[in-house]
Amino acid sequence: GRHKNAIDVYDEAQRISADDWDIFHNKGVCFMYLKQFDQAIENFQCANAIQKHDATYIQLGKVYMMQEDLAMAIETYEEALEHSPENPELLTTLGILYLRMGNNDSAFENFGRALTQDPRNPKTILAAGSILQDHNETEVALTKYRVAAVRTPNSAQLWNNIGMAFFSKENYIAAISCLKRALYLAPFEWIIAYNLGLVHLHTAQYASAVHFFSAAINLNRSYASSYMYLAITLSRLD
Repeated sequence: GRHKNAIDVYDEAQRISADDWDIFHNKGVCFMYLKQFDQAIENFQCANAIQKHDATYIQLGKVYMMQEDLAMAIETYEEALEHSPENPELLTTLGILYLRMGNNDSAFENFGRALTQDPRNPKTILAAGSILQDHNETEVALTKYRVAAVRTPNSAQLWNNIGMAFFSKENYIAAISCLKRALYLAPFEWIIAYNLGLVHLHTAQYASAVHFFSAAINLNRSYASSYMYLAITLSRLD
């Protein structure tokens, strides 16, 4: 109810000051929380028409992401970068959007620009590292993860990625150690349990692999590979 009440107050304020960026921006935020996306977009666009702000572009992009309109979100952040080409938050978010669209080259380019501005940003490092791992640049990824670990030692996603980097290097003890730390930090993340299942299967620890694949299935019943690997593991238990 407080967001609706706030909108009423902002409407009253607009009768006194019709062209106030602050009012349009904050109304947009209220509409966003109420999931009234069309009104949110309209208010953010009005705010930007009065005065362009990174904060407004970021919120406008979020609305498009909440609507799963990634193309419009990308267009919004690209426009924002014309005014603030060195904003690491804009660059990182744009990179993540390109990653979701499957455009790894554009994603990596934006992560690189973001890291030039803020070399220790854990969110950017994590995203860039995942691309490096996909391209078998494991050592480079691990070097970047070490930097991120100083800033965010309790990031489950970071320890999951580090674990899988060690797995690709066939350092299974380190992989299991890192993945178990990730699982401790986020016990309900199915992908961590799934990855632990993979490592234990690979090291012929079949009873443990069954445990982790079963846990992954309990947390996410729609991932087919979990069932496939559970079946493979069960067949090797005899």
